[in-house]
Amino acid sequence: MKRILIVKLWALGDILMATPLLRALKRQWPDCEITWLADKGYAGVLEDNPLLTGVIPFDSGAWRRHWRYGRFWSYWRMSQALRRDLRRRRFDVVINLAGEKWWSVWFNVAPITVGLFPRAEPGRMGRLYTHALPRADNPWVHNTTHYLRPAAALGIPGPYDERMVMGLSPRHRAAVRDFLYSQPGYDPRKPLVVLHPGASQDSKCWPAASFAAVAATLHGRFNVVLTGSPKERALAEAIVAALPAGTPPPLIAAGRLPHIGQTAALVAQAAAVVTGDTSVLHISSALGTPLVGIYGSTRPGDNAPLFGPRVLLHDDSVPCAPCYKADCPLRGDAHLRCQRAVTPAQVLAALESLLGETQEGREEPGREEPAIEIAAQGADAECPPARTRNGPSHVRAGGHSAEGYSAAN
Repeated sequence: MKRILIVKLWALGDILMATPLLRALKRQWPDCEITWLADKGYAGVLEDNPLLTGVIPFDSGAWRRHWRYGRFWSYWRMSQALRRDLRRRRFDVVINLAGEKWWSVWFNVAPITVGLFPRAEPGRMGRLYTHALPRADNPWVHNTTHYLRPAAALGIPGPYDERMVMGLSPRHRAAVRDFLYSQPGYDPRKPLVVLHPGASQDSKCWPAASFAAVAATLHGRFNVVLTGSPKERALAEAIVAALPAGTPPPLIAAGRLPHIGQTAALVAQAAAVVTGDTSVLHISSALGTPLVGIYGSTRPGDNAPLFGPRVLLHDDSVPCAPCYKADCPLRGDAHLRCQRAVTPAQVLAALESLLGETQEGREEPGREEPAIEIAAQGADAECPPARTRNGPSHVRAGGHSAEGYSAAN
């Protein structure tokens, strides 16, 4: 087995959760060359991965728009150009982690083709592959376990190391250092806390006023940094505007560190991260940075972070949550109630707990630590179990109980 192509175009968190597959392939075939085909907007998270030979960034957005708007000749030319490039590389195996997509036929350029499917039956699309792998008929199977199924299909024996693999470039570390030292309010003697308020869906965003309350409380003890894409800079500025009068503003990195590798380098340097159900949640887990994850319209479930110190917060007393909708359809006081139900006090208590546990030294990236999942359901209510790779673990906070258990199986 010499040349292997992995196809997973988008969803940054899922891309990271699929990286344990690289470790399994390299363990079986140490000299193999692994290339990853990803959308150009997500390829950056793979650029410095030490287990990859190369990354092929592909403009899948333009490609799919050609088809959607009837520009079939442009779609055909772009497809053929990609296929010629892939065939020229002479792959021995293609592993498509989204085998259910009909356009996956363009990527099957090797004698052995493995297609991973999200359902219990591959259906007709399964005929396109020499190995069509359905999702295990088990609702508790984590996405990381799912993405490792091709390893078994290729004859690689378990058990598998489920830690995510992410590299950090010296140039991105340097960019972070230059940014921090250029900020008038930065104090190198104080630890960093990263607040990442943005998300791909509005229903995943914790309120700006809540982030402002956390930032105001942390001021003085920590360098507080607001991260995000250039499009999310307005959100960071809204948090600054919501600060109590006279509170010095946090550092705004949103739009200033545009490469995802730079955000990762900042997260690696942080004492803790506060974020919603976002890609930064998985980056923090991959790098072993303590994190507080805030869930509103979603729940940890099969894409929960598995490694590193973490507290996952959500409120199960909200009757409409989790809805998994991109935008909250409710108005008035009910609008985004699931997000507002998690309070700044809960987040600060979670931060204090994590910072207290790690104050004697940072964890090594990927080290397993028990997760704490706190779900408010009313006074003294029992919360649903947390899915972790360690357990059981228990905590009592604010009159609410939480319990963790192992979901390794």
